[in-house]
Amino acid sequence: MKQEEQNLPLSLVSLIFGAMSIPLAFARHLVSLALVLAVLAVAFGYWGQQRNSKHVLKYTAPSVKRARLALKLGLAGTLCAAVMWVLWASNVLLN
Repeated sequence: MKQEEQNLPLSLVSLIFGAMSIPLAFARHLVSLALVLAVLAVAFGYWGQQRNSKHVLKYTAPSVKRARLALKLGLAGTLCAAVMWVLWASNVLLN
């Protein structure tokens, strides 16, 4: 019996979280939300990469690419949110 390819679980969700974390990082009161979304995107993207390499099921190429891109966007969003959080907390941007 041949198994059909499936979408990688949470690949689209992690891509959306990673993509939304970057612009939200530059909004003053949404930095903490951006950091949470970015960390979730990194966690889901990493989990998807691990699941793809260890699991018997075959996943579609677009869903694997989405998980890889989500991981990269999540890392970028984490960096942006952390930098903006430090800048807002130190009152550098208020002057």
